[in-house]
Amino acid sequence: MRGFAILLALGLTALIVYCVALVVSSVRHGPSARVKQKGTWKVHHYSRNATTVVAVGLTMPRGDIVEEHVVARIPDESDDWQARFLEAKQEAEERAFHLNGPA
Repeated sequence: MRGFAILLALGLTALIVYCVALVVSSVRHGPSARVKQKGTWKVHHYSRNATTVVAVGLTMPRGDIVEEHVVARIPDESDDWQARFLEAKQEAEERAFHLNGPA
């Protein structure tokens, strides 16, 4: 009977330590860390106020963008628009690659 009580006490202690570790980990990393684990960083671009915006967005499986890093804003009337756009897309691809890499 005494051996069972010792095993029960050890089991409860281990359970409490595990629960505390989960809470500490959740608080330390916060909810955004859990969201980032489910999303993928993807390159996207759009037009706003006669400007093309090239960005990297944290994209959820359904397509929602929950965080965005703007790489460049290029005026639509810029003489070197195409070169700047291609350069910005390349930089955005590199950022997405590194952001999606192992943590």
